[in-house]
Amino acid sequence: MVERIDVRIPLPDGIELAAWLLLPENTEKRLPAITMAHGFGGPRHHGIEHTARRFSEAGYAVLLHDHRNFGDSGGTPRQDIDPYQQIADWRWAISYLGTRREIHEQRIGIWGFSYAGGHALVLGATDRRIKAVYAQAPTVSGYETGLRRVPAHEVRALEERFHQDERDQPNSSGKEQPLPGSSTHCGHARRLAGPMIVRPRNQGPHTPNDCFHEALRAPASSASTGGRPVAVRDRRSYGRPGALLAHQEIDGDLQPVEVELP
Repeated sequence: MVERIDVRIPLPDGIELAAWLLLPENTEKRLPAITMAHGFGGPRHHGIEHTARRFSEAGYAVLLHDHRNFGDSGGTPRQDIDPYQQIADWRWAISYLGTRREIHEQRIGIWGFSYAGGHALVLGATDRRIKAVYAQAPTVSGYETGLRRVPAHEVRALEERFHQDERDQPNSSGKEQPLPGSSTHCGHARRLAGPMIVRPRNQGPHTPNDCFHEALRAPASSASTGGRPVAVRDRRSYGRPGALLAHQEIDGDLQPVEVELP
């Protein structure tokens, strides 16, 4: 039996994030925790609670929150997506987990889907409180993804529409905005310090797999994997079905090898 608790996470600007905290039953010791969020425009009610419950049934505390401006979280304008603000808010969700007496603050992992999978890569690379990362079908290069969604001859006109929308916002800086979702996490993917699992989806324009594989491929002088396995759960067959394809530095390059993770 998993207990689901409704919680509110206060942010510095007075907005609160709505979240569920799922706890396994009969816990006497402090728990390892996973912080989770949905992808582009998705609230927690949209099909990922069952994943959170499976984690909790396995013995983890799980914090699943709605991004600001979405679901039951506060913030305006509604349905407005700011990737950098979402990442900053997520840091406060991690801080909230660390204040709970049920949680072992040195054993926190992160799980993100799609757009939030890209956020998970950033947080895993820049927030040392995160000890493990699972990015499912992550957005790695929003710019490349945007170019594949929009015909080349329409890019400039679309960017001008975003620029005009930015000018129309209250307290706008007026600066020009690039394609939507243009956050690029290639460098962050290379800087992750802990274990990471990435599950690509079938190749498509929304989360192109080649962008992620390119993000892992750093020059020998800047590669920072340090022998750490970077596991990619892939639909293609590498050995047995469902095997993990890892990339490890071999002769100054990242080469695929099949590995077992504990």
